[in-house]
Amino acid sequence: MKPMGTITKYYPFIDEETKTILDSLMEDSSSYYNFVQRLCETVLENEVPVYLAYLAAVHAWWTRKSDSIELIQERFNDVPIIRPWKFTPDITDIDQAKYHDAIVDSIERAMETPLDDWILTELHLLHAYFHYPYLGDIPSLLEPLDKAKLLIEDNHLLNCFESLICTLEGWAKGVEGYVDESFDVLQRGEHLAEAHDDSLYKYLNLINQEAIYLYMNMKEALALCEDLFALAQDLDVPYFIAEVLNDSAVTFESAGEYDLAISSHLEVRKIVGESDFTSQMLSRIYATLGDGQRAFEEINPYIIGNTASIIPMWYLRRARALALLNRPEEAECDLETIHPQIMKSGSDMFLGVYYHASGVIEMAKGDFLAALDFLERSWEISAGVPRVLTQNSILLDLARVELELARGLADTTKTIVPGRWLSKLEKHASERDLPGVRMQTALLKSEFYQNHGQLKDALGTLRNALKITDSPGVNTIRRIIKERINELDRLLSVQ
Repeated sequence: MKPMGTITKYYPFIDEETKTILDSLMEDSSSYYNFVQRLCETVLENEVPVYLAYLAAVHAWWTRKSDSIELIQERFNDVPIIRPWKFTPDITDIDQAKYHDAIVDSIERAMETPLDDWILTELHLLHAYFHYPYLGDIPSLLEPLDKAKLLIEDNHLLNCFESLICTLEGWAKGVEGYVDESFDVLQRGEHLAEAHDDSLYKYLNLINQEAIYLYMNMKEALALCEDLFALAQDLDVPYFIAEVLNDSAVTFESAGEYDLAISSHLEVRKIVGESDFTSQMLSRIYATLGDGQRAFEEINPYIIGNTASIIPMWYLRRARALALLNRPEEAECDLETIHPQIMKSGSDMFLGVYYHASGVIEMAKGDFLAALDFLERSWEISAGVPRVLTQNSILLDLARVELELARGLADTTKTIVPGRWLSKLEKHASERDLPGVRMQTALLKSEFYQNHGQLKDALGTLRNALKITDSPGVNTIRRIIKERINELDRLLSVQ
């Protein structure tokens, strides 16, 4: 492989022996990940300069090469600057919370020893990584970022780390709802990474941009997923490939192409194995498709197999699944379990999902007015941070509740105009060009017409829905639509 800035950015700070070894390893490597593998082997099998061991720990951490991380930690357990690179987060916030105290302690211990500014800067950035702002009781990431910025201002050679600062700041702004600002910062980080030939930092900024595109433009999100996948393959890092597949799955899910979303998540499992994050995503998809059993089976093992901590999203996912299985009392127990933690976190995201699950539970109990109240509260939160995926799910359930409330009036009213929420769902799916969600909307609209005795309108709505797309991502929805068409044909034939 050719020399790359991801590796050579450290050259102004390290000794000649370390540079020589790195040059030789790059020359013999076929990709960045292959380089990391060779670097870790060299460090573990030979007496090497401490900076080389440090860099092996850093690169192993970024590529989530857990076996090498563990072995490097064992061999260099008395080197303070290597210890902080011990804790490897998954693609979820849980590990950031779980490891926070330990990572801060190890960084503080390292800082008790004399440190070069480049290592100090990188440790501040690692510290910031574990300060995700929506984990309410964990301090903001801004303090360690500010410390890194001050070091960079005093030494222009440290500006090779600015791109990573953009990644973290951009991510934080996105979580806080400042979508445009987030995108601008992440684009700046991308350009800085390109200027330094740093493909790792470019990847980190792009993967966060893709998440922002989900707020704005589904087609752009899918296009960026393709670019990211090509970059991840070029870097040859299995974790990155799995991460892009995960984000592609979320994009497919947002478009309502659930079958492609499911297959992408299953590919992630093949690469990185089972994880609670993938199971959460699959549970959510199955719940959106109305398959409570599969939604339950995906998430339940993590709850019954975990006694160390209560993870809000696990319980929220299971509560929704239990409600779909017509087990509302058990679902309410799950919400009672995690309610105090959600209130403590101050997270609007958790609270919105909590209200949504509460609404689904009330639907299962047959109290549609209470369900409408909870779902409207969830909608108010989601409207503040317009995440397409979240809005899809809430609007679908709002339309379902609306249909149930109108069902009892079908015999007493001549009105055959879809209600507020079904109309809003239809507009939402059309304006954002969400083919699968448009087809789900057609199913609900057809049900509305059928409830009012308008069977021909119901049938026509479904036949038109089949023309929206024949993507493999909507195979399940197409099957449901065809079953409904057959049912309506039968009803019309006996009139």
